[in-house]
Formats: sequence, structure tokens, C-alpha cells
Amino acid sequence: MKTKQLIEAALFVSTNPLSLEELSKITGEDKEKIEKLVKELMNEYKARESAIEIRKIGDNQYFMQAKDAYAVSLMDLVKPAISQPILKTLSLIALKQPITQAEVVKARGASAYSHVKELLNKEFISAQRKGRTKVLRTTKKFSDYFGFSYDIEKIKREIAERLRES
Repeated sequence: MKTKQLIEAALFVSTNPLSLEELSKITGEDKEKIEKLVKELMNEYKARESAIEIRKIGDNQYFMQAKDAYAVSLMDLVKPAISQPILKTLSLIALKQPITQAEVVKARGASAYSHVKELLNKEFISAQRKGRTKVLRTTKKFSDYFGFSYDIEKIKREIAERLRES
């Protein structure tokens, strides 16, 4: 079995980002070799102008996905994990974080209370008490699920960039 193809297959079937450590366990190869092979795969997909890409998130996690340019066309094929109104609330939180729940409710309406509750249950956001409200932030799970960096400022830039592209 070829290591690069095994890495490609693992990234294809995984529903979560895979770390170099996880790919190393799957293949039996050291992390340095895995990183080199993943970068080769990334370059191969880019060179052939594939609709699929391998993205790096955080320091050493990778996942395979359809490129953003194809996302709108493919939306009907994918059942969303969260509804459109909740996704809008999540986008607001991600762009303005840290943001109070009171500010979210002011911007999104009273339904934002239930949106926040669902987002907390799905562990896409965290909440910290501050007086009579809560301060909301996105979590590592949010970054992994949506393919963003773990750095809050990078998340804000990446979201703004994706919004400009769409």
C-alpha cells in the first residue's frame, strides 16, 4: 500500500480534520514524512485545478473539502448541521467575538437566545458569565468544523475574505 494514497484516502473518508499524529498512526510513518506527503498532495490538487482541496488548519491538522467556489452549487447535496438563521447568528459571533449575548440578541432578535443555546450544545461556541449576560466566543470545534484557524483575529479575517468572495 502506498503511503501518499493512504493519506489521501484517510482525508477523504474522515469527517473531521486529521492531525499529523493521527496520519502517522494510520500509515506507520514519521510525522516529517507525513507532512511532506500531505504538502505534495495539496500541490497536486492545486496544480490540476481540482474542485477538491486539502486545507491546513491550526498548526498541523488537515482536511479534504470542495473548494469554496463550488460550495453554493453543492449546498443542496449536503444536509446542514445547523439551520440558516442559526448559522447567521454563529457568523455574527465569529466576526464580532468576543461579543455579549445581549449584543447578539440586539442584532439578531429574541430568537438568538435559542440559537445561542443550540450553538452551545453543539460546542461551536463557549459562554462566560459577565454580570447578567454572557460573553460568547467560538471554540476549537467551530474552527475544525468550518476549517478556520484557531486564532480569533485570523478567523475574523478569513470570514471577511470568504464573504467578499461570495
